[in-house]
Amino acid sequence: MDDHVFTNECFNGFIFEDNDQRQMIEGRYYNCQGIGVAIVAVITKGIDWAAYIGADKSSSEDATLRYIADYGSKLSEKDARHFFKVSLPYRR
Repeated sequence: MDDHVFTNECFNGFIFEDNDQRQMIEGRYYNCQGIGVAIVAVITKGIDWAAYIGADKSSSEDATLRYIADYGSKLSEKDARHFFKVSLPYRR
């Protein structure tokens, strides 16, 4: 994890990286009666980031987080910064 990207080092969520796209995805996952709910930050290293929210009936956290990163509803910058402490500009 690059120090210049995250301002908090005590994140207790789920983090994975797509090296081919220089993207890091940080997410928070919840399961509510069999429906996966996720809030995901998609970070293009050194450039910008955006956060998305959504739900999916996927059987795994990983699949739900990836699905929301691709198809979730984009959060406003104010809401996104409430959930994630990322020091890069917010993607417009």
